[in-house]
This record gives sequence, structure tokens and C-alpha cells, in this order.
Amino acid sequence: MTAATELTETADRSLLIVEDDKPFLERLARAMETRGFTVTACDNVPDGLSQIEKAPPAFAVVDLRLGSGNGLDVVAA
Repeated sequence: MTAATELTETADRSLLIVEDDKPFLERLARAMETRGFTVTACDNVPDGLSQIEKAPPAFAVVDLRLGSGNGLDVVAA
């Protein structure tokens, strides 16, 4: 089974995006929604960590250099 096939068959398609460039965040969120993901978009580390506590996502796209902190904190959570 290929990675693309596994992704297509994954039941949980929740995706957290943490990105402080708001125009890029909005474009990426829309693009991923059209690909069947349920997207939660955050523009800072505290919001990203809060979303993880509420409902851990199956997938995440995280900018590592964020003005509000280090994206690695989100990855670790």
C-alpha cells in the first residue's frame, strides 16, 4: 500500500495548521479542505497548543519559526 493510498483511506482527516503568515494560512487551509481534510487553522503557538489539548489532530502542518514562539513546541505536543 502506498502512502497516498493510506492517506486516502484514513478515517480521521483532521489537520491542524499553525502558521503566522495569515494570507498563506488561509490559502493553505482552503487547499487542504478541498482535499478532504477537516482543518483547524491557528496563527500562533498558544492557540495551536490549545487546539491540541481540545482535540488532537491526525495530521499537522506547523511553521517552525513563529513570532509567538517555537513551532517545535506544537510538534512536541
